[in-house]
Amino acid sequence: MQSVEISGLREIITKLDVAPELIREARAEFFAEAGASLLSDVQGRIGGTGKIAGVQEYRVGSGKGYVAVRAKAKTNVGKYAAGYITNALENGHEVRTASGKAKRKRRSRAKASRVPGKYMYRNTAAQELDQLAETGARRIEDLVAKKLEG
Repeated sequence: MQSVEISGLREIITKLDVAPELIREARAEFFAEAGASLLSDVQGRIGGTGKIAGVQEYRVGSGKGYVAVRAKAKTNVGKYAAGYITNALENGHEVRTASGKAKRKRRSRAKASRVPGKYMYRNTAAQELDQLAETGARRIEDLVAKKLEG
């Protein structure tokens, strides 16, 4: 009986078996870097004294397939939850006007019934996501290629 042996085949099979884990690690590394970049962009768009910008964080998904910037959970700014204030900044909110006795004492400072939103998440997504998707694919490919070669 004849046998055929292909040299290096076992080495290639071993590398291919490890490839999914390497891709997952490379994606996690890229999303951590992208999250830090997106977080600083969002914080820059918030402005103000830094209270709301300071309670923002980025999270990489459990499957290492996405990154999200959001307000920290279970964190208050003053007497309100950070997510509540962040949502009001992002989307705008109604102006609270005085009522009853307080209304008779002073004129309302409100000139509009609604404060426009800053749209810091939406604007960051519009500007950064195309660029991140393009560079991300290349960066993940490069990281996997390096780990497979060496």
